[in-house]
Amino acid sequence: MDTSVIEGSLNVTLTICLLMHGKEVGSIIGKKGESLKKMLEESGAGINISKENCPEWIIGPAGPTNAIFKAFAMIIEKLEEDISGSMTNRMASSRPPITLRLVVTASQHGSLIGKEGCKIKEIRESTRAQVQVAGDFLPKFTERAITIAGIPRSITECIKQIS
Repeated sequence: MDTSVIEGSLNVTLTICLLMHGKEVGSIIGKKGESLKKMLEESGAGINISKENCPEWIIGPAGPTNAIFKAFAMIIEKLEEDISGSMTNRMASSRPPITLRLVVTASQHGSLIGKEGCKIKEIRESTRAQVQVAGDFLPKFTERAITIAGIPRSITECIKQIS
């Protein structure tokens, strides 16, 4: 893994994947790929989109840490726009949280939970995001899903702490 200090922050090359449904992926790509192109240019991350042997699409922002976090923030912002656009004024006060599903390797799983669950509890408390770690592996994979729900800032902070 490539690590270096850039502008006072640790810059590590990471790959974190999301599982998304087709409608969400379509929104991220946008008409004629415009949304995706904007995310690529503004974040500096590469964003791989594929449909493996799984009912959901796999979205994989990759690159330096700062670029990945910017790409995630933009994806979360786009999902929030979609939720806001589909709600009436009466519904706005009871807006549902944004929910993302991350994929983590089996080796990350243990360190994410921590001894007796202390690490996952700390992440939940400090970010105020709802975090659920699946007990079972994803079908046909050796990874597990993590579901994160909350407001955009909480989700972004949670992703930083998980990675």
